[in-house]
Amino acid sequence: MHGKYAPTRICDGDPNEKRTMNLLKITLRLAAFACVFAGPLWAGPAPAANPATAAAPDPVRAPFTPAADAEVLQEVPSAADPAVSAMRALRAKFDAEPHSLDRAIELANAYIDYSRQIGDAHYAGYAEAVIAPWRKRPVPPASVLLTEATILQYRHQFAVARDLLQQTLQLEPHNGQAWLTLATLDMVQGDYPRVSKECAAVTNDAFLVTGLACLGILRSYTGHAEQGLVLLNQAQAPSAAPGYQAWVHGLLAESAERLGRWPLAESQYRAALTLLPQDNFLLVAYADFLLDRQRPREVLPLLAGHEQSDTAFLRIALAEAALDSPQTARYTWIMEARFAALRERGSEYFGREEARFALLLQHDPQGSLELALANWQVQKAPWDARVVLEAAAAAHDPNAAAGVLDFVDETHLQDPIVVPLAKRLREQLRASAR
Repeated sequence: MHGKYAPTRICDGDPNEKRTMNLLKITLRLAAFACVFAGPLWAGPAPAANPATAAAPDPVRAPFTPAADAEVLQEVPSAADPAVSAMRALRAKFDAEPHSLDRAIELANAYIDYSRQIGDAHYAGYAEAVIAPWRKRPVPPASVLLTEATILQYRHQFAVARDLLQQTLQLEPHNGQAWLTLATLDMVQGDYPRVSKECAAVTNDAFLVTGLACLGILRSYTGHAEQGLVLLNQAQAPSAAPGYQAWVHGLLAESAERLGRWPLAESQYRAALTLLPQDNFLLVAYADFLLDRQRPREVLPLLAGHEQSDTAFLRIALAEAALDSPQTARYTWIMEARFAALRERGSEYFGREEARFALLLQHDPQGSLELALANWQVQKAPWDARVVLEAAAAAHDPNAAAGVLDFVDETHLQDPIVVPLAKRLREQLRASAR
């Protein structure tokens, strides 16, 4: 969910070692893509003028112009980064064998992994370009359909991704990776009955620990977080590569949060970050944990150097605001510019984050509610429910959250923040109906 992030081996002597490796790679990749899109939207520095005192120029219509040639506009990954070196090596192999499907998929998956690791969507685009020739075939190979579906899920183009996954499963009915991708997609959209069947297929057609992790996440979302913890503990593999271990620690942290077990959740986040200290998704998830625990001062050093990721940048801005920092207006203006750039490009998969931004930094409850409700039509993870309920409470409009309240009831969601908030809104609804 939440280097080289993908493990290469679970245990010695596994006769299904290659299948295990591939399934765990896709597991790690999908888990992050189930969450909000984290690519950089606008990486330039803030203008010298104070945005708190005047209406800022339109960040899209009036591009920032550097004052000097030496001014840094954007930092790019260093060639010394082992992951970058590995991608370059894979690129060289692919260039030497441009008609090799295996080389193409290998390179595309490396781009996807790096994209989610650092929160930069450009690399997912590179992956799409690599597989494009095979994607244009009348009947694309199953591996290409699956890779494209993963990229589209990253972009929250769920309907098209689902269609590609169904095509994949028509070609390969026992493709465990495809079943896991489909389960992840339906988990994000809150279709838990489907997820239950898909996790069963993952268990049958994939490696056992992957199926246990799938079922563990599902149980944590459907009122059985205690059972989810048990299953996820069983899904641990101490002999696995750091990426897989970190992923399970991240899932355990989330399940512990469902139960309000804050020390356990924190220990799991720290264990995950010990294994993958630069992973964008884990950093952002832990930052949210710290913000919820009223520990914003710890967020700033945690995310220092990760400003290129919009999800990380938003948490920095939220931490600055919580600290009543004079930098809050500057960070708010830059974040607004990033969202404006996304809208200019027609991207619509950042609703959860923008709803939080509108509520907590722009202090616009009604605008936040509209964004949160639009996002709810696309994805229904617990955080998506939370942003609707928080916005509805702030806007004094419990009726707007009726659908989300029904969902929380029907799924028996356990969450020490969502559940009390839902209870208050239901009481307001009952009071208004008298």
